Amino acid sequence: MTRPRLYPLLFVLVLAAACQSSNVKQRVAPRFSVDEVPQAIADSEADLAQGRHAEALERLRSARNTPALPNDLGVQVSEALNRAADALINNSKNANELYRMTDVNIPRPLAVAAGIRAARLHQENGKRMKAFRVIRNLDAKFPQHPKREEAAQILFEVGESLALDKGRYALIFTHRSDAPQVLEYLVMNHPSSPHGDRSLELLADIYEGKKNRPLAIEKYQELLLWYPASERQTRVIDLEGKDTGEKDSLLIVAQARIPELRLENLGSPEYDRSELIRARDELQDWIETNHSSSSSVLSIKVQHLLIDVAQRLADSDLGIARFYLRVDSLEGARLHGLRALDFAREGGDQVQIDEVRGFLQGLEPEETTP
Repeated sequence: MTRPRLYPLLFVLVLAAACQSSNVKQRVAPRFSVDEVPQAIADSEADLAQGRHAEALERLRSARNTPALPNDLGVQVSEALNRAADALINNSKNANELYRMTDVNIPRPLAVAAGIRAARLHQENGKRMKAFRVIRNLDAKFPQHPKREEAAQILFEVGESLALDKGRYALIFTHRSDAPQVLEYLVMNHPSSPHGDRSLELLADIYEGKKNRPLAIEKYQELLLWYPASERQTRVIDLEGKDTGEKDSLLIVAQARIPELRLENLGSPEYDRSELIRARDELQDWIETNHSSSSSVLSIKVQHLLIDVAQRLADSDLGIARFYLRVDSLEGARLHGLRALDFAREGGDQVQIDEVRGFLQGLEPEETTP
């Protein structure tokens, strides 16, 4: 069975919307004389009473452009225009019609309200990226507009919805891949949003999924820097990546996740010693700061990460010690061998401890290895 093609239908719908807008203008005179303006105001009131909000607004826009309009009549036109615009914003279900109002010469608060309403309608109709673009364009057109709080709320709802959406479109693109541009825009352009901490958590999670661990670390660091008073709770993930069912402070989890990501991102230990030391310092700082206030699961996880770091540092020092031995530097080999032994003991792996001790004994068999 052949599936019907949607392109002709879409074309018809777009054409119908364009014709509707054009018909409104055709039904309204493009200009009035001063003597005709009072009747235009009366006609606009009749339009509003009959639910023809777009016609009322168009009629009053034409009336306002009348040359040499007396001040008192101009005030009446402006007041009527505000009522018509407000009625259209509150009653229209056409997002495109409302968005076009941001380009017409109406009072700024009304233009902004129309744009916000358009974005909300796009969101409700499942057109999340259209909603995002409307807000972005509105912010650019009207910087510091009076509805920034509502705009930020729409952005967060759109971004979170995309981030949690496992579906695809056009067969190959994921909705989740669209989330970063929305959430990044939100945290950069609406920093006072109460959802900024959650947005950064979502971004970090998305970048982790893409194996972009440095960028995920950056988002967690921004979370700690910009939202140090966050009271949000989040789930605790164990070392195997499984949800433990427990929740803990988002800030505490982020502090633990940063060194964990550093370890996940490391390659061969002999080339990443500085990152190992950095992760070790972060983990030790976490224990000193959060051990008593965190969940038992997260605390145990951090302890395991510290053991992992110690064992990696032991491997690193043992590798360096063997290099010094190859270049006939016994002093360097012994120095790094002893340091490897300290880290191995800290890591608690007896096999590793015995390996390091064996190396040291091979250097100076006549002496007793510590």
